[in-house]
Amino acid sequence: MKKTVSVFLALIMIFSCILPAAAAEDAEEIPTVYVIGAHKNDIYNADGKTIYPIEADLGATIKEALLPCLSELAMGMLTDDFSGYAEEFNSSMAPIYEELILDKNGNVTNGSYTRFHYTTENFPKKDSGYGVWDYRFWYDWRLSPTDTAAELKDCIDRVIEVTGKDKVQIIGRCFGANVIASYLELYKDHAKEFVSDVSYYSSSVMGIDFMSALFSGDVYLDETALNNFLDYYVYETDLISDETAGELIVTLVEILRQVQVLGLTGDAFVNFFNMFKGDLLPLILRNSFAGWLSYWSMVTPEKYEQARDFVFNTDELKKEYTGFIEKADKYYYTVQLNAESTMKELREAGINFYNFTKYNYPEIPLYEGASAQGDADTSVFRQSFGATAADYNTVFSEDYLAAVAPENRKYISPDLKIDASTCLFPERTWFIKDLHHDFFGPLQNVSMEIMRYDMTVESGRLPQFVTHIGNNDDTNGENLIPTVGTDEDADKIPNSIIHSAMRFITALINLFTKLLKEEFNLSLNLDAIR
Repeated sequence: MKKTVSVFLALIMIFSCILPAAAAEDAEEIPTVYVIGAHKNDIYNADGKTIYPIEADLGATIKEALLPCLSELAMGMLTDDFSGYAEEFNSSMAPIYEELILDKNGNVTNGSYTRFHYTTENFPKKDSGYGVWDYRFWYDWRLSPTDTAAELKDCIDRVIEVTGKDKVQIIGRCFGANVIASYLELYKDHAKEFVSDVSYYSSSVMGIDFMSALFSGDVYLDETALNNFLDYYVYETDLISDETAGELIVTLVEILRQVQVLGLTGDAFVNFFNMFKGDLLPLILRNSFAGWLSYWSMVTPEKYEQARDFVFNTDELKKEYTGFIEKADKYYYTVQLNAESTMKELREAGINFYNFTKYNYPEIPLYEGASAQGDADTSVFRQSFGATAADYNTVFSEDYLAAVAPENRKYISPDLKIDASTCLFPERTWFIKDLHHDFFGPLQNVSMEIMRYDMTVESGRLPQFVTHIGNNDDTNGENLIPTVGTDEDADKIPNSIIHSAMRFITALINLFTKLLKEEFNLSLNLDAIR
């Protein structure tokens, strides 16, 4: 039934929302510079070997490190000194990232380089028929976006030169938006002269909450967020590749929920983690994710200074990493804190901003407030520069809806999950339901069309609230249909504890049988989380 209704609605949308012919004649085609997101560019070492994506045998690494790490952890619990555990853990993990991380001044080291990089050569000389891929801006995603901004400026100049056009429009995907925000702040006059429109897809300009929790040491396991995460990734996806193991985990979750110990489990985890996080987390972060300045630009403004003091937690470290910290500070103090005011200023100068925010996925349950609505990486609030959202798997209360001013009720989503009236540019912010953070296909052509014809949410063919259906690789926008009403799926009612326990025992027996027959090979389908 759902599929039939979706197809019907899609057909209505396609045939009833064609752009006016007059608009098609009047609109000028403008070349698009597309700024890719982080991790979308492979990295090689000086010998030409791929070092990202990481190809290390993580299973073997964990197996080799398990016994010494557990020994040091036990010793730490006896002595209340976890430095030995931190060093042991780090000795296993750091080699995986040592060729990837930046040096202590925030520069590329060991001669590593990206597979693709922007150059002034090989730009197609086009005067029409521009596509989103024509002028793709490649860069080293490990660097600070404030360093990369100068290259983006040069790229814009080159595109204008080869096309003969006066202006370009820019699209930024996730971290690509941070690069654009840095360019807009540092080269404001250049942008006013040469940029007509800016579109952000799942922007991380204002940070990512779960990353901020890790960097600040403020890890919190919220029971509701954990339940949301388990519900989606255990029940709705094939995260566990082995059916027997999957059944075992599903039933165990049901039992824990029925005896109401998930909250206790979460508290126990946080209490245990807090014992040694001060020794372990800063050391591990400096030698992995926090060794990339790009990740520092994704720390939320509320957590940045706390995160900086947590990761570089001694005066000696602050002095040692002075150059690195200065670059991280530059994004925070110069770009992030001024991002919204700069966007307003540039809009007054004639640059149109368009924002595409995705939602209806559970957030990673590592921070207080992780029950928020998001796209599995970034919350609606962060992506949209301030939209209000009901928590994941809930809708706005009647009291909330009654308090919305009459002129703002048009900004409430039909599924009662999003209030766009509180975001920075509600008239140019669209919300796409059921499109994951990592997928952008249907937005590419649609956003270019929206920019070309200077659309708002009340004009053109794309309503403010749409739902993505079908194939994630769709690039025509035909898989975006108007969001209609609240979700049809009822909350799952768990089985009785006796029924769950019987299924758990059966799955456990099956698992041991597979182990004895050497037929069991547990692996995680990490694509399920993407």
